[in-house]
Amino acid sequence: MKNKKFGLLSVFLVIVIVGIVVYYTSRPPQQQKLLPQTFAQLPERPKLIAELHNGPRIESVSFSPADPFLIAFSDEYGTIRLWNRNNTKEPIRILSHPGLSATIGFSPTGELLASLGSGKLILWDVATGMKLNSLDGIDGQFAFSPDGNFLAIPRMRITLWDIRDPDNIKDIEFLPSEPPRGIHNWGTRAVEFSPNGKWIAVAHNNGTVNVWDFKSKQIVKTLKTTSLDIDFLKFSPNTRYMCVGGRENGGNNLTKGYIMWELPSWKRHGEVQRGNIDNLVFHPNGKVCVSANDQSFSGRGVEIWSMENGAPITSLPTQARDASFSPDGKILVTGGWDGVIQLWELTAQQLETYIPSTDQLHILYYVPKNAEPAPNVVHKIDESIREAQDFYADEMERHGFGRKTFSFETDDNGKAKVYLMNGNQPIDPERSNDIWLIIAELEFSSIDIKRLYADHDETFCYSSNDGYTTKDNVWKGEIKGIIPGKSNTVNVKSLDRESVAYALRGVFGLPYIYSTYKKQNALRHLISRINDKMPWGKKWANLSKCDAEWLDKSRFFNPNQPFFDRPPKMDMRVSVQNDSDMRHFIFDVVDDNGIQQVQLFVPIDIKNQRWRKKFHDCKTLNGKDKATVAFEISDPKIYTVVLRMIDMHGNIASREFGIKEKTDEE
Repeated sequence: MKNKKFGLLSVFLVIVIVGIVVYYTSRPPQQQKLLPQTFAQLPERPKLIAELHNGPRIESVSFSPADPFLIAFSDEYGTIRLWNRNNTKEPIRILSHPGLSATIGFSPTGELLASLGSGKLILWDVATGMKLNSLDGIDGQFAFSPDGNFLAIPRMRITLWDIRDPDNIKDIEFLPSEPPRGIHNWGTRAVEFSPNGKWIAVAHNNGTVNVWDFKSKQIVKTLKTTSLDIDFLKFSPNTRYMCVGGRENGGNNLTKGYIMWELPSWKRHGEVQRGNIDNLVFHPNGKVCVSANDQSFSGRGVEIWSMENGAPITSLPTQARDASFSPDGKILVTGGWDGVIQLWELTAQQLETYIPSTDQLHILYYVPKNAEPAPNVVHKIDESIREAQDFYADEMERHGFGRKTFSFETDDNGKAKVYLMNGNQPIDPERSNDIWLIIAELEFSSIDIKRLYADHDETFCYSSNDGYTTKDNVWKGEIKGIIPGKSNTVNVKSLDRESVAYALRGVFGLPYIYSTYKKQNALRHLISRINDKMPWGKKWANLSKCDAEWLDKSRFFNPNQPFFDRPPKMDMRVSVQNDSDMRHFIFDVVDDNGIQQVQLFVPIDIKNQRWRKKFHDCKTLNGKDKATVAFEISDPKIYTVVLRMIDMHGNIASREFGIKEKTDEE
C-alpha cells in the first residue's frame, strides 16, 4: 500500500512539475514597457555614376592629372580613346597605337600621353593627337619624372628621353650599360620615379628591384623578391611606400600579389597575396590603394585597401584589369575584359577617414517586406550580444586562455549599434569587409536569403606552383585563403545566450557542428524544449579545446592584427599502417607568421567526398613556422580531406587533398 501511495504521489509530483515548466515555457510574454529605439543607416557601396564605353576588352585606363574630366583608355587592338567623363556618347579623340594591348599614361602636366604595346612606345601630343616620337624594343612599365622633363623607358638598360622640347626629344644615357659589381639586371620589367624626384627604381626579370639616386646615379638599395615577371612598380604619392607586384616565382599566371616597403628605411612593410592583382594604384591622399583584378574566380575584383595595415576597406561589384583616380581623388575609373569603362564615386569615409573595423562584430537587423521592427528589439539585441560575449569569455577562461572575447560596434551611448535593413529597400549594402551577425524575423523568402548572404565568407587562391597536381598518388588542390565572418543569421525569437553564441561560430571561422536530425513528435518536442531550459541543456554550444585554441589567435579576439600575409605551404603524403585500414595522413606545413593550429576535415557523405566536410581533429603548433603533423584515419573509404590552418596573426588558409580510392585488390 505504501508503495502504491508513493507511486501515486510521484506521478502527481511529476505532473505538477511538468505543468509548472510547461506553463512558464509556453505562457505569453508579459507586457513590457516600450523603449525608444533608433537604428543605424547601412553603409553603401561606392556609387556607379557613369559608363563610357562598351566594346573590345580594356587593357589600360588613365585620368589626366591636369584635367579631372579627361580620361584615356586603350583596348586590346591598340585603339586609344580620349573621353570627357561628362559625355558618354562619343570620344573626344581616337588614336591608333601600332600594336596590340597597349598600356597608357599621361605626363604630369597632362600635355603628353605615352602608349606602349607590342614592343613599341609612342609619345603623343594630347591637344592635337599628333605622334611626337617612337621607340622599338620596349616591354614593361615606363614612367614620367615628377617634373615632366623625362620619360624613363624599360630596356636591357634604362633609357631616358628628355621631353622638355617635344619637337626635339633627346636620348640620355642614364644608368651604366653594365651595373656595378654584384648587381645583376637580367633585363628590365618596370621603372618608376619617386614622387619627390629623389629616386628611380628599376624592377628586373629575376624579381630584383634596384633603387638608384637620380642625381648621383648610385645604387641606394637592392631588394630581393620572389616575384617573376613583375607587372608593376609603384611609389605612393607621399613617397612613404614602394610596392612591386607580379606572379610568384614558380606560380601560375592567375594569382598575383604585391609586396610593399616602407621608406626611407626600406623595411618590408607587408605582402598581399589575396587573389589575382593585375595592377595597383594609389589614392592621392596616400592612405589607401586600389587593386584591380579581372579574374572572377580568383579574388573579388576591384578592392580598396588600407596602406597602413593591408586591411580591406571596400570592394566594387565589378572586375577590372586597370583603374585610375581622378586628380582630386573623388572618382575612380575602371576597365576590364568585359570592354566596359565605369566611373565610381567614393565617399570621404571610404577613402580618408575610414578606420577598418574588421575586428569588430557588426549587427544587422533584417525586417521582411511590409513588416515593422519589433518593439524593444534594439535593447534585446544589446543584451543578447553582451551575454554571448560573456559566454565566449567563460569558455575561453575554462580552457585556460583568460577571459578573452570578441568586441562589437557600439553607438554614442555605448549600446550595440544595430543597422536596419528592410525588405522594401532596393539597396545593396556595403558588407563586403566586415563581420556581421544578421538578426531576422521568422519569415524568409529565397530573395531575402540571397540578399543577406550575398557577401558570405570570402575565399581566394594563393599563388602556388602545384595547384591541382598529382604526385605519388596524391592530388592537391589550390592553397586557398579564407576571410571568415562575412555573415551568419539568427532568428529574432532565439536571442538567448547560447543560440547567439552558436550563430557566431561561423562568423569566427569555427567548425560547424553537424547533428543527426530526428523527426520530433509533440512529446519529443516538449521534452526538447524543457531540456533546453535546463542548465545542462545548452552544452551543445560549448567550445572544445580546439575551438578555444583557434580563437586564441583569431583576429576577432585579437584586435589590430595586420592583414598582410605571405602564402603558406601545405603538402601531404599517406602512410598505411601494418596492412590495416588505419592510415596516417601526414602533412608538411610552412608559414612565416608562425602556425597556431591545423585542423583536418573529412567527408560527411562518403559517396560525395568532395562535397561537405566535417571536423575530424586538430593539432596545436604554438607558433612554429615549419612542422610535420600526422592524423590517423581508420575509415578506408575516405580518400579526400581538407587541411585548414590559422597562423599567429589570425590568417586562415586551407587546401584539399585526395588519394586514389582503395579497391578490394589493394
